[in-house]
Amino acid sequence: MKITFDFEKINSTSLKIENNAEEVKAQIGQVNIQQRLTYSEAKDLIVSVVGQKLIAFENEAKAIYNVRVNEFKNLLTDKIKDLPEEEIAKLREPDSQLTLIEAAKISGRKQNDELRNLLANLVVSRIKNDKTGKEELKNIVYNEAISTINKLTIDQLKIITLCYLLKYTSYSGIVSWDTFKNYLNTHIKPFLDFKNTNAEFQHIEYAGCGSIGISSRDLINIHKQQYSFLFFNLVEKDQVDSLTLSDEIKKGIVALDTKEDKYFILFKNKTELENYLKEKKIDEETIKKLVSIYESHIKNNDEVKKKIAEETDIGKELIDLWEKTALKHLSLTSVGIAISASYF
Repeated sequence: MKITFDFEKINSTSLKIENNAEEVKAQIGQVNIQQRLTYSEAKDLIVSVVGQKLIAFENEAKAIYNVRVNEFKNLLTDKIKDLPEEEIAKLREPDSQLTLIEAAKISGRKQNDELRNLLANLVVSRIKNDKTGKEELKNIVYNEAISTINKLTIDQLKIITLCYLLKYTSYSGIVSWDTFKNYLNTHIKPFLDFKNTNAEFQHIEYAGCGSIGISSRDLINIHKQQYSFLFFNLVEKDQVDSLTLSDEIKKGIVALDTKEDKYFILFKNKTELENYLKEKKIDEETIKKLVSIYESHIKNNDEVKKKIAEETDIGKELIDLWEKTALKHLSLTSVGIAISASYF
């Protein structure tokens, strides 16, 4: 079969192209590709293609969503099983139910199991802290915290949780240098490997979890204030013996280091010492003298920094991270604290 095409005139002579059937198909294909689509045709094409793809994925998306929501429901039901009946009953409140629905929706959209677990923890905290009609602020904070999870990455969660642990908490389990090292390895180390970019910290502000200010807090001072006894130099006996303290009170305050023949003051920090002395109704003048002795025997910042950096596994990394990132300038909002506590 032969077909003749007359495309254009050249010098008033017809240009004739003869081809077999296969060559004709190729030529037609080339002609079609070169044709332009109108806006209306392009719009119809997009709607058609995207529509077909969405239909193809719709059932799969629904199935994945339902699996994730079921995982969330299982997590949550396991977490509330030991709650008192009066706390579980709070789920009857419309506000609690709307919060639960919001958490389930976010959970269905999120691929990460950590975030699902965090959402379940926040819902439990919301239930336990629900004081409708009395402390509405707590309800608002937890509701907002649950909605905010949708805006945060794992890196941002690590940043605010590390800030929360170091700036806003004191760990009662630290009773010796070994327990302090274990605390760093167990509770602090998991949050150190985050992306240190301006974008991460800016997004924390955008999400309403914190703010980056001009002022900063020194990590060494934080440790010195919270866990002073870890960095304590022994006290000469006569400094304590000269104070008007009964033997009974003194036994509750100091312990004798027989090797050095000096006293160790048995309190984690200045605040605990002051509270103990006030409870025992010690006079103000003696309290001031003893607190002054205590503070003057805490190692200086350089000594504390050296001890943490050299005598713990992650101390140097932690100090470097604090000094080189915006962590030292970060302050958390109530929502940021609620999320951090639940994530931890």
